[in-house]
Amino acid sequence: MGREVATAEARRFGRAAGLLSVGIGSAGLLTYVYFSLASHTLDKVDYGEIVVLWSSVFVTISVLFRPVEQLLSRTIAERQAREQPIGQPLRVAATIQLALAGTFAVAALALRGPLQDDLLSGNETLYWVLVTAVLAFAASFFARGFLAGSRRFALYGALLLAESTARMSFALAVAVGIASGQTAVALGIGRARIEPSSPSPLGEASRPPCS
Repeated sequence: MGREVATAEARRFGRAAGLLSVGIGSAGLLTYVYFSLASHTLDKVDYGEIVVLWSSVFVTISVLFRPVEQLLSRTIAERQAREQPIGQPLRVAATIQLALAGTFAVAALALRGPLQDDLLSGNETLYWVLVTAVLAFAASFFARGFLAGSRRFALYGALLLAESTARMSFALAVAVGIASGQTAVALGIGRARIEPSSPSPLGEASRPPCS
């Protein structure tokens, strides 16, 4: 009986890991499509500013929020392996993430001049997309850490896929003529990062860990 349970668990884990791989691969492909469409619909100057915007967002979120994702994922996995509640690590990670997001918001507002004028060529819209995108990613990385630590890899992959699909849809809208201009493409980067169907980590903190 024990061997059968272990085998079934291994199969479920393998399927979930496979779905995660598909989600990550598809997300990467859709991101490539986003930039490909943007490069064909915008002139060189506008496209270059989109690249600068995305690079700035990517570097910022990787430095600020990815460590929290990894910490949360590792802590939840360890707690569930020991059949311990996960409420405390969730609260700690949420506090850290909120503090980092708040610090970024204050810094971004204080440095608006250099960011908007020097980094983003004086484009006010791109500045606000930068700020909102980074703040939205704070929630996304928290959700990723929760899903990874809970071994919900299929949902993790679905979250990445949903984010990339939403981003790509803005560039596609410009490509087919539904929308136009750099602003429409940039809004794909600033779109909210949480998939509506994703579970609420804090809402599940009081539940017993999965066995």
